[in-house]
Order: sequence, then C-alpha cells, then structure tokens
Amino acid sequence: MDQRILILNSIKKSVDRLGYRLLCTDPELSYSFDLVLRLKEKILLIKITPNVGLLTEEVSNALTALAKYTNAYPLIISLYNRNEKIEDGVVYTRHSLPVVSPSTFISYIENEEEPLVKAGPGGFYVNLDSEKLRKIREEKMLSLGDIANAVGTSRRAVLMYESGMSASVDTALKMEEFLGEEIMSRTSFLWKMEEENIAPAYKKMREFERLVNFEIQRKGFSIYPFKKSIMNFLMEDSDSLFLGGIEEETMRINRRMEYMRKLSEMMERESFIIIKSSKNKIIQKDIPIIYYSELEEFQDKEEMKEVIRERRII
Repeated sequence: MDQRILILNSIKKSVDRLGYRLLCTDPELSYSFDLVLRLKEKILLIKITPNVGLLTEEVSNALTALAKYTNAYPLIISLYNRNEKIEDGVVYTRHSLPVVSPSTFISYIENEEEPLVKAGPGGFYVNLDSEKLRKIREEKMLSLGDIANAVGTSRRAVLMYESGMSASVDTALKMEEFLGEEIMSRTSFLWKMEEENIAPAYKKMREFERLVNFEIQRKGFSIYPFKKSIMNFLMEDSDSLFLGGIEEETMRINRRMEYMRKLSEMMERESFIIIKSSKNKIIQKDIPIIYYSELEEFQDKEEMKEVIRERRII
C-alpha cells in the first residue's frame, strides 16, 4: 500500500479512537493539505508527504498562507528528508514549516506529549529551562565556570544557556548529569504564522478565477486566492471572513459543496460557492450558492453578505 495512505490510516485510527474531528480531503480538490484536524480549540492543517525533501516551495507557501489566514497551525508529517530518516521525537523544518514523523504526531494527540529534540544545522538540539538552570546553579552555589568545566564548554556558552539559547543534546545530557536535575524542556511543533510574510496569490490562475477575484475586490472585500484547495479563496472585510469555493464544472459541485460544508463547520467560518453558469440550476443542499451573473450585479459587499446569509442552510 502507498506510504501516504498508510500514514493517513494510522492517524485516522488514533483520531477516531479519541473522538476528535477530522476531515480527509479529496486529492482532486486539494493538494496543499491532506487533513484538517480539530484538537479542542486548535485547528491543524496537515500535509502528508513520505519524503519532505521533495516538497515544493509552492505547496509550502500555500499551506503557510492558508494557516495564517484561517488562524490554524500548519504541519507536515513525513518519513524521510531526502535520504535521511525523520527520527521519532524530533521536530524538523522545511520551508519554515514544522515537520514530524507519524509516530511523533500520534504520541502528541494520544498523550499530549511534545518532542524534546529539534533538528538544526549540524545536528540535534534541545530547549533548556533557562530559569530553572540559573536557579539550580545559584542554589548549589556553582559558578558559570564550574558548569562549563564539567560539560566541556565555555562560561559564555553557559551564560547563553541561561539566557534561552538551545544546547546540543550531548551538552544538555551532561549538564543534567552534573546538576542531578532535569533541565530540558519540550519543543512545540504548533507554530502560528502571524509573522510570516507569505502572499497566497499564484500566477497561473484560470480566467474564471481572475474574473471572480476582480468582482469580489470590486465589491470592497479583500480576497486571498489559493491554488487547488478545498476552498479557492478567503474573502474578508473588517468584520467578516468567508471561505469561498469556485466551480466551473457542474459535475463536481456536489462533492465541492460537501467538502466546503465540512470545512466550514470545523473552522466555524461562513462559506459559499460561486458557480460559473446559471443555465442548469443547482439544488442548494449544503452551503450557499452564488451564480457569477449574480456576483456581477451586487452593488456592494453588504448586499453580497446579505444574500449569502439568506441562503445559508439552517
């Protein structure tokens, strides 16, 4: 069986047992993420790729932007980075996104246990409880030099550890052995993307998508388009945010509506779909539908929001 499917099934098994809400995407509708997981108040957008070294910057940027604008946590789950194994209990990065093994992720959702180790240039590192380290040293009346001599480093390095600098795994273990106390702290792989300056727009946009983007901006909304995702764009103004879908092929509309509805429920966001042609009327059964001809005729964003909310399924 395909490695990606095996990873997905192992995650689904754990999630189902624990009762968390999980949405598995349709590969034909989404390539920037494979799973949406709601862990209590946290929403995770997860990309599964057996070899993270092959993950493109385009896909990573799309995942980053989606997470940023939906207030979610992006995560990549993988087995290998090129020819190297993704070790359990270690947090890696790829295009500034966190990467963990399937076992590491399952341990987190089952036991709420975060990894201790993070991969960095030249090896593996750990975060230290800097305040605890300083307190232990003072209580034991040790100097910076005492610790430095015991672990084979410099006084300046020990001072930096007390200021929050990471340490190599070997150095951290030596310090714990010398002090007789645990000073390593867990490393979270749930990173918020507020500070990331990632533009979600992409170059090869279909003509109909360009028309939709133009009309929505003309109404007074900000719009953030995404390539090949369950949702095709996010639309917002000062007090609202909508998940938007675009569908030209009526044969796929029912599947698009189903996934958009589930995503909307998980993210607790309003959603709607824009359809190109109004010749064959679609039975609205999951989320509001707006025909492109209607979109052109809306006078402003308030009229558009009113129509979306009137058509919302109760």
